[in-house]
Amino acid sequence: MKHVEINRPRVDLLHVRLKGTGQYNLMSYAMLHELWQTANTVQADPTIRVVVVSGATGHFSAGMNLKQAEVRGYQDLDTEQRLAVHSIGARACAAWEALDAITIAAIEGYCLGGGLAFCVASDFRVASTKAVLGAPELLNGMNMSWQSLPRLVSLIGPALTRKLVMLAENITAAQAESWGLIDEIAPENEAEDVASALAYRLLEIAPAPLRMTKHAIAQAANTLNHAVSYMDLEQYVTCQSTETHGAALDAFFKKP
Repeated sequence: MKHVEINRPRVDLLHVRLKGTGQYNLMSYAMLHELWQTANTVQADPTIRVVVVSGATGHFSAGMNLKQAEVRGYQDLDTEQRLAVHSIGARACAAWEALDAITIAAIEGYCLGGGLAFCVASDFRVASTKAVLGAPELLNGMNMSWQSLPRLVSLIGPALTRKLVMLAENITAAQAESWGLIDEIAPENEAEDVASALAYRLLEIAPAPLRMTKHAIAQAANTLNHAVSYMDLEQYVTCQSTETHGAALDAFFKKP
């Protein structure tokens, strides 16, 4: 794969690294397709019990690359084409969330927008002291999609979700831990090591009860998630028609 690097240090443990664009490790639709494919591969292999996901270039991901063709040329696509293009984000997150394997996101640097949306579909999140988390979508005339809003509400509650998404202000790892958005803080550049240590602790637990407990917790916390967010893809496409979205993209395209 070009955008997802896979390493298997032992038969029951997988390490996945996001290989995005530029210094902030920006995501692409091609990466999302590979993440979806990877999830399907993992689910088909019951010997894989824990997956650790990290980023490259010192950042988990600062979100989607708005300069990719699918975003830059969105006005050339009709509504059905836009829905088809953008659906992969929610599909990839749902596939990772549904895994029998336990998933751990190891966060260094920026974890924004799509990066955050992917992380909240994981079972655990470990962030370094220098990590920065945020959801800048509303500043760019977009809604927070990929069905991530109910996941955030389940993790940190409605009040903190409002602060995070509606105010679109980045937060530190310490704030994120106090909110319940991340589970452990690691020293700078050691998030993957701490996540790996957590992975080995989980691998000491008997597989069947661990798997059943994961799904029981998910059902208790997320039963209504799809019901309250199934239209956020259509909402995103609607947001693309606003002046705010167009102006935000124009400003982004002018960046070097």
